Amino acid sequence: MGGSGADALEAARAALRAAEQRVGVTRRAEVLPEPVEPVSQPLADLLPGRTFPKGTTSTVVGSTSLLLELLGATQRAGEWVAFVGMPTLGLLAVHEAGVDLERVAYIPNVGPNGPAAVAALLDGIEHIVVGPACALLDTDRRRLLARARERGSALISTTPWSGAALALDVERATWAGPDGGDYWLRETRYDVVRHSKADGPGRRFTIVRTHETGLARGTTARTRLELYAAAEERRSLRLVSGAA
Repeated sequence: MGGSGADALEAARAALRAAEQRVGVTRRAEVLPEPVEPVSQPLADLLPGRTFPKGTTSTVVGSTSLLLELLGATQRAGEWVAFVGMPTLGLLAVHEAGVDLERVAYIPNVGPNGPAAVAALLDGIEHIVVGPACALLDTDRRRLLARARERGSALISTTPWSGAALALDVERATWAGPDGGDYWLRETRYDVVRHSKADGPGRRFTIVRTHETGLARGTTARTRLELYAAAEERRSLRLVSGAA
């Protein structure tokens, strides 16, 4: 985005004030644990260019957890992330994914003001996530896409968006550990199909996050993350990257 960092921050704050006045945001204050150690490098390989494309629309459908981890992997210092129309989103989960809560705008319920709220946020925020409770008509989507292109912001939808430049469809998400991972989470696995101009009919990936000593839900732990790309014959997987 153009202008200095201070200008961008002031633009973000102005956009937040405008959105809050329109939709009546309430802010939460929570006591959070220390930030989770980032494991961003491997996961960023899932995105062409290692970031959500700016000035256009992306979709991550089927897993809010993967969406949050991608945001945590790609959010750069000073960048803002806004969540619109996601009333069940937990801010602790956002924090644990590595997203900077000091630069998060959360507007859970927008009612009929969804298009106006998203348009306001596009004026000063780099990543705007549009959830299922933000109702948009096709005409709204076209206007917002044009605004995102003008502002250089990334629009990210949790539901299908016709003409999206990047689409990540989570076909399956599984959790492993005692009692199916309900208490001690040892491994999380996502099977993802990526669609973009470079992927033709789509490219398949498997993301495996291994928790070294088991993870009691609601706590943090060191993890190992590996990203695999499926071979064309789909007989095997090859390791793209991994980090301890």
